This record gives sequence, C-alpha cells and structure tokens, in this order.
Amino acid sequence: MAREVEAEGPHGEHPTGFAGLMRNRNYALLWSGQLVSEMGNRFHWIAVSLWIFSLTRSVAAVSLAISSMFVGGLLVGLWAGVFVDRLNRKAILILSDLIRGILVALIPILIDMNLWFVYLDLALVSVATAFFRPAIFAVMPQVVQRRDLLPANSFFTAMDTGTEVLGPVVAGFLAQSYGYAPLLYIDALTYIFSALCIFFMSVGSGLRERVNFHVRTVWNGVVDGLRYIRRDELQRALFVLIFPATLVGAGLNALQTPLAKGEIGITDAEFGTFQSIWGMGFVVASLLLGWYGGQFRKSRIILGGYYLGFVATALMGVSGGLNTLLLTAFVIGFSNTLYYVGLGTVLMEYTPADLVGRVVSTRQVALASARVISPLVFGAIAGVTGIRPSIILMAALGAIGTTGAILMYPSVRQFDREWRAVRGRTSSFLKSITEPLDADFEEGPQRLMNGVAILVVVIAWLGVAIRHYETALILLLTALSLGLLGSWLRRRGLLP
Repeated sequence: MAREVEAEGPHGEHPTGFAGLMRNRNYALLWSGQLVSEMGNRFHWIAVSLWIFSLTRSVAAVSLAISSMFVGGLLVGLWAGVFVDRLNRKAILILSDLIRGILVALIPILIDMNLWFVYLDLALVSVATAFFRPAIFAVMPQVVQRRDLLPANSFFTAMDTGTEVLGPVVAGFLAQSYGYAPLLYIDALTYIFSALCIFFMSVGSGLRERVNFHVRTVWNGVVDGLRYIRRDELQRALFVLIFPATLVGAGLNALQTPLAKGEIGITDAEFGTFQSIWGMGFVVASLLLGWYGGQFRKSRIILGGYYLGFVATALMGVSGGLNTLLLTAFVIGFSNTLYYVGLGTVLMEYTPADLVGRVVSTRQVALASARVISPLVFGAIAGVTGIRPSIILMAALGAIGTTGAILMYPSVRQFDREWRAVRGRTSSFLKSITEPLDADFEEGPQRLMNGVAILVVVIAWLGVAIRHYETALILLLTALSLGLLGSWLRRRGLLP
C-alpha cells in the first residue's frame, strides 16, 4: 500500500497557496525538479533547431528534427499509459529522466558524425517523454491531497509558462555567446537534477492490484474511444478540428527557424526573444480567459482562436523584420491558448467520465500523427516553392480545413446554444456560398455545383499563393471581408 501523502505543513495545518504547498516536501521536490528540467527543455529546442539549420541551411533537415521530437507520442502514446497504471511510477519517472539526460548529452557528439544519428536520438528522447508525462500526471494525487490538486496543478502550469517566457531568452543569449553544445549539456544536467529530486521523494510505487493485460485489451480501449467519437456529432467535430490547427502549428514549428534565421536574418539572441514572445501571448490569453472567458460562448472562443491563428501565421510568412515577427508570434501564442483552453474545457464538460481517458488518448495519437507528418510535408513544399509561400499555403489550408469542418458539423458552432436542437443551421455567410439559391431547380445538383465552384476557386487561389503569396493573401483577406460585410448587411435587411 502506498504511503500516506505528506500534504500538511509541519503543524498539521492545511496548505494554503504556493507557500503552503511548498511546505509539502514531496511537492517541493517535484515542482523544483520540473522547474529546472523545463528550463532545460527550452534550451534543448533552441539549440537543436538553430544548430541543425546553421550546419545545413536546409528546411528539410530542420523539419526532420521537429518530426523526430514528436514521433514518440505516435509510437508509444497509447501503450505508455497502460504501463504507467501497472508499473512503479516513481521508477518510470527516474528512468525516463536518466535516459533523456544521457541521450541529450550525446547530441553534440552525434551531430559531428551524422545527422541521422541525431534524428534517431531525438526520437528516443520523445519515446522516454511519452512515458514521463502520464507518469507525472498519475503521481500527483500521491503527492498532494485531493483538495489540493487544483492549486498544485495551477502552480505547475504557472511554472511551465514562466520557463516558456524566460527560457528562450536566456538560451538565445547563451547560444550567441558560447555556442549550441553547452545548451544541450545544461539540458542533460537538468534531467539528472530532476531524477535526483524524484529519487528523494517519499511516495509509494503507485502499483494497483496486478491485472493481466494484453495487446487486445489496449486495442479494445482505443476502439471504444473511436466508436464514441464517431457516434457523437460534437465529439466527431472536435476530433476533426484537431487536424487543421495542428498541421499549421506543427508545420510552423519546422519553418519558423529557416524563416527567422534564413529569410529575415535575425541573430541567435533575437531568435530567443522571438521564441519567448509566444509564451507571453500564452500568458496574456490565459489571464484574459480567467478574468473574462465566462462572458463569451466557448464555440466563439475556439473558432476565433483558430482563425486568428491562421491569419497571424500568414502574416508571419510575409514578415520583413524582427518587429513583425515578434508581433505575429505574440498573436499566434495568444490564439493557440484560446482554442487550446476552450477545447480542453469542452472535452471535460461533454465527455462521460468513464470515457475521458480513451477519448484523450485517441486525440493525443491524432495530434502526434499531425505533428510528425506536417513538418515533413510543408518542409518538402518549402524546398520547392520557398519558405514564405509554404507558410501562406499552410495557413490557407488550415482556414479551409476548419471552415470545411464547420460546414460538415454545425454542432461545433452551436453546442453551447442548444446545438442539438439547431443542427443543420448555418450562418448567413456560409449559407450564401453553400446553400441553393434558386427554388426552380433541384437542390442536389445546385449543392454539387456550389461545391465544384468553391473547389475551383480554392485551387485557383492556391496556384496564385504558390507564385505570388502577397497577392494571394490580399485576395483572401478581401474575399473574407466582403463576405462578412455582405452577411452583416443581409442580417439587417439592407441586402436581399
């Protein structure tokens, strides 16, 4: 049996706030270890992306590195949680940290040998991370009492956000002054520090009663999650919405370094500042959602975040200097938070408790697949068309994919306004381009012709975007503005 959680202060009082939680020795060790480790992770990202690009000047090389960083979740994401539930969680955490520390320390050696060794190393790091993340999530209830879980998790989020803002700035200055290898050695040491903190924690193994499990058991759980998602229209819509935004976000992860360093030519220190601005957008959006989020419909927060992110991504693609990069990075970080927090809240509210794990695991595998595929695809496109056209194309496809999901599943716009009762209704803007207009003709053929016309326009626009991305962006923004203006005028009776 696991030991009782050390959740009270030295005099038995209930912990209040961060200071009270830090009097819990186990929580203080876990939080401190992760603070140092997350700072190291920011160093890791800066070092790998800048070092590989400086050696190769290749978009494809950076894209392969980014894909390698996420392949672990795709390969073992579904299995890792099963092992975490049945093996010693503390041992999994320590072993994962030690393995990652060794693997990261090898990168400076491997990078001088062959880049493919680096890609393999990064993939193995991601596999270890795929075990670490569910293990630390599972061990938290052993560290603090149930009533302290919310503040305990909140302070972890605050710590993660702080490293997101501060870490890249420090890493950028260190990289410019001392090179990239020291950043990776520092990151390796942070993993060792985290492992030591966990080693000195006094928590049980987390082992439950041993249950026999097989590959078929895990697979059946995955199938159950997929079946539920397929049956429920809202869940199906939210699942489909994973792909447009994740394809854009993951693709931009691969292309931002070649854009900033190759096209615009900023320094390593400026690149660190550029990365930290994303975190600042996350902080501002988180605060605003906490203060005012309850005053807005979640559907509008989610979809507004998607489209704001697509527009900001396209504008980043045409950035001409550091100031524009920083502004668009802030907006992208801000928009990512809107839809990420909104989606997470909706999933918690609308998913049955006994299916949450399977639904989340299924979504995580879908996310991992998009994060692996997108950098490779858009990196290859950038190699043919250039970095800027590839980013414009990526943002456009994200907007088109999201719009298509909204047209297919009206529930994604209506779930928080009695969406089941209004299924099938569309906004006047979407109706004007998708619904039949002439009652004298059959509805089916008109829908088909409308769809064909939209497809032709999209293909033509993509052709313009590949050759003249600035013109394509102007055309897209103009079309959206005129469409929304026409919709507004029609709702007020000023247009037929």
